[in-house]
Amino acid sequence: MLSGSYSAVSETQKRRSFERRIYVIHGIFLSICLVIIGRLIELQIVKSREYHKIAQDQQYGGVVLSAKRGEILSRNSKTEETSILATNTTLDLLYIDPLVLQSDHGRVADALSQILLTKEFDKFCRNGLPSCPNELIQFYRPAFDPLGKVNIVETVNASGAMLLSLTGSTVAGGSEIADITEIQRRFARATEDRIKVRSVTFAPLLYSANKKQLASVQQLAIPGIVVNVDQALIFANPDQIDQSEVSAIARQLSPILVIDPSVLKSRMIRRPLRYVPIMAKLPPELSKKIRELKEKEGESARSKAIAETPTGKKMQAIVDPFRSVTLIPEHWRFYPDTKIGSHVVGFINALLEPQYGIERAYDSILRGQEGLIASVSDPFGGQIVSSDQKFIDPRDGATIVLTIDRFVQSKVEDLLQAMVTKIDAESGQVIVIDPFTGRILALANAPLFDNNTYASVYEKEAIVVDPEREKQIVIEIYNPENNVRMLKAYLPDVSPENRATLSKEAQTRLSELEALYDMKTISRYYLYLGDNNRREVFPTDRKGVWLKYKNNIGVGSYVNRTIQEVYEPGSVMKAITMATAIDQGEVSPNDVYTDTGAVKVDVFTIKNALNKYYGKVSMIDCINFSINTCMTSVSLKLGRNLFHAALQNFGFGIVTGIELDNEVPGDLKPWREWSPALLMTMAFGQGITSTPIQMATAWNALANGGKLVKPTIIDEIRHPDGTIDRKQPEILRQVIKPSTAATLTAMLVNSAQNGFAKAGKVKGHRIAGKTGTSQIAGPGGKYESGTGSTIATYAGYAPVDHPKFLILVKLDRPKKDDFGSKSAAPLFRDIAQMLFDYYGIPPDEK
Repeated sequence: MLSGSYSAVSETQKRRSFERRIYVIHGIFLSICLVIIGRLIELQIVKSREYHKIAQDQQYGGVVLSAKRGEILSRNSKTEETSILATNTTLDLLYIDPLVLQSDHGRVADALSQILLTKEFDKFCRNGLPSCPNELIQFYRPAFDPLGKVNIVETVNASGAMLLSLTGSTVAGGSEIADITEIQRRFARATEDRIKVRSVTFAPLLYSANKKQLASVQQLAIPGIVVNVDQALIFANPDQIDQSEVSAIARQLSPILVIDPSVLKSRMIRRPLRYVPIMAKLPPELSKKIRELKEKEGESARSKAIAETPTGKKMQAIVDPFRSVTLIPEHWRFYPDTKIGSHVVGFINALLEPQYGIERAYDSILRGQEGLIASVSDPFGGQIVSSDQKFIDPRDGATIVLTIDRFVQSKVEDLLQAMVTKIDAESGQVIVIDPFTGRILALANAPLFDNNTYASVYEKEAIVVDPEREKQIVIEIYNPENNVRMLKAYLPDVSPENRATLSKEAQTRLSELEALYDMKTISRYYLYLGDNNRREVFPTDRKGVWLKYKNNIGVGSYVNRTIQEVYEPGSVMKAITMATAIDQGEVSPNDVYTDTGAVKVDVFTIKNALNKYYGKVSMIDCINFSINTCMTSVSLKLGRNLFHAALQNFGFGIVTGIELDNEVPGDLKPWREWSPALLMTMAFGQGITSTPIQMATAWNALANGGKLVKPTIIDEIRHPDGTIDRKQPEILRQVIKPSTAATLTAMLVNSAQNGFAKAGKVKGHRIAGKTGTSQIAGPGGKYESGTGSTIATYAGYAPVDHPKFLILVKLDRPKKDDFGSKSAAPLFRDIAQMLFDYYGIPPDEK
C-alpha cells in the first residue's frame, strides 16, 4: 500500500511539475513573441523610414559622373575669333599604397626621385618660382625664404622716399642649396621614410589651439595624444592609443577641444595607411615615364618569377614593388594666359571652389550638373537587374564668351603695370569700353596675379626698419573667436614695461588675450607711409628686420577695383556737372566767370590747383584749366535738388549691374543733406564717391549722344545643347540731349588740344579728354596730405565724330608724378595710340 500510494503521489507531482514547466515555457515563449512583435512594430512602423533608408543605402549603389566645367573665352573685337581664358586639364596624382609595397622601399623611392625631380623643376625651385612643385619646396627652402634673398628692401627714410631696393645683401640668410644630385637623394630618402609607414600615425584633432587647450591636454598625458606648442597643434597617433579606451579618451577631450566625441573617436581609431601622395599635377611627360617604369618593372618581375619556377611546380607569387605606385587623374582648372584678365576671370582654388570674377559670378552655369549611375546590389555586392536601376547623364557646364578682347586686355595690362611701377603707385585700373554698346574691351587692374598660382600674392620680402621708425609701427590685436579688433596702439606701448601708458581696460583685454594666445598669431602690424596709407608688415626673429608683401597689398591683389572700390573722382566729374548745366540751360560754353580768388563757404575755403587764379574765363576755359572756383558757380546755378537728380540719372549712387559679383554703388547723399559746401565741391568730384565703372558709364553718355548704356562683359553663353544666349546692348535712358553731348565733346576736344588734358593727346588724332587729380578722404572726412595721398585719373574717347572706344585711367597713390596730367594722361595717350593702330583708325586732325 505504501508503495502504491507513493507511486500515485509521484505521478501526480510529475504531471503538475510538467504542467508548470509548460506554463513557464509558454510564458517565456510569449515574452519572446512580445519582444519580437514590439521590435517588429519599432522596425516596421516607428523606425520604418530610418531602416528603409539604411536598406536602400546598402542595396543601392552608384557612381557619380562628373560634369565638365564650361570654358571662359574672350572675343576678338576685330575678327570675332575667340581665345581661351579658362579651360580644364587633367593631370595625374602619383601616390603609393604602403600595404601593397612589401619590400624594396628604397629602390622605389630612388626610381621615382630620378624621374620626378627634373632639371626644369630644379631650375624653378632654385629660383624660388611659383612653378616649383609644393612637394619639392622643403628641399629648396632658402630660395623661398624672404630673409635669404639677395635684394633687401629699405624702408621709408627721413626724406620720405618710398621703399627702395638695395644692391647687395645686408642681411645674411639661409644655407646654400645643394646640387640636384644631392636633392634627388634627399627627396628619395624622405619618400622612403614616408612609404615605410603602414598605418596612420598623424590625425589632426585641433589646429590653432589656444594656450589653455594646449595646457589642459598636455596635463592629461594621454599616450598617443600629442601637443605641439610651437604650432598650436593637437594631434593623435592612433598607433599609440589604447584602442579599448578610444571612446573614453574622446569624451575626455571633447569639452576641452569643443569637438563632438564621435568626431574625435573617428580620428583616433587605428587604421592602415593606404595612401601616401608623392606628387600632384604631374606634367604629361612625367606621367608617361612613370607608366613606362611600372610596365618595365612589372615585366621584369614576371620574367624573373617564370625563370625561377621549377618545371611542373605551381608558379610562385610575383613580387613587383612598383605595383604599389598608382597614378590617378585629377581634374584642374587651367588658365593658358596666366595673368591676362585675372581679375575678370577669377580662379578655382585647391578645394575646387570658385573665387572671384566670372568663375564665381557664373559658377552655377559653368559647373553643369553631375550625373549618376544608380544600381541595386545583392548582399554580396552583385548587381541586380531591376526597374530601380537609374542612369542620369551628366550635364556639362555652359561656355561663357566675354566681350574682353584678349589682345587689347593684354596690351592695356602691360602698359598699366609699367606706369604703376614707374610712378610707384599702390595700384591702378583701366577700363576700355565701347560707348555705344557698353561692351567692355578691357578691364585691367594692377598689380596682376597669376590665376594658376594665385597663392603667389602672399609672397613676402625683407625690409630693414631702423629703431626710430620701428617705434612708429602700429599693432592691431584681434580676438580670434570673432575677429573683432581689441586693441590698436604703437608697438612699444604693448610691451610689458610700457603697458602702464594704456588704459586700464586696454591692459585688462591685453592680459586676457595673452593668457590664451601667442600674441604674434593674433596681431597685425602696420608701417604707415601717410595718414591712411600703410603697409602690413610681419615680424621676424632678426632685430630690425621685418617682412612685407612683395606686391605691397597681398590678398588685396584679388580685388577688382574697377567695380569693388570707390573713390572721390575729382575733376573728371567736371564734365558731368557741365553737361548737366548746359542741358538744363543754366550755362552755355561762352558764359563768363570772373575768377578772383579762393571761394569761402561754411568753414571751408575752395582753391584751384597750385593756388592759381585766372580772372575772366569762359566755361570752355573752366574745363580746359580745371578751375574749381568756376565750377562752384555752375553747381550753385543748378541747385541741390536738380543737381542730385541729374547725378542719379547718370547712374551715380547705384550699381551699374555689370555681370560681376560684389559691385559697390558709391555714395550719393540725399540732396536734403547737402550743405552749401557739399553742393559746391560736388561740382568738381569731392564729397561724392563712385567706382571707375560708374564713371566710365556716365562718360559714355557724353560720347554716344546722351544715352546711358548698361556696361556688359558678357558676349554670349553657349549651352551644351547648342543653344546660344547672345547679349544685346541695353540702353537704360536718355540722360542729356544729343546736342548737349555734342557740345561737351567739343569742349573736351578743346581741353585735349589746349588745356591740362593735352598730355593725353595722340598726334594726328582728335580726342575728347579730361584729367583729374583727387584727394583721398580719411576717417571723419579729413583729406590726406603729402606723398602718396592722391589719385590720378584721365577719361577720354575717340574718334570724336563716332567714338570707337572710351578709356578711363585711374592710378592710386602715385609717389612720383602724382597729378593726372603727369601720369594718367601719358598712360591714356599710349593706350589710345595702341587702339588707333589696332583698329586701323586713320588720323582725323587737319
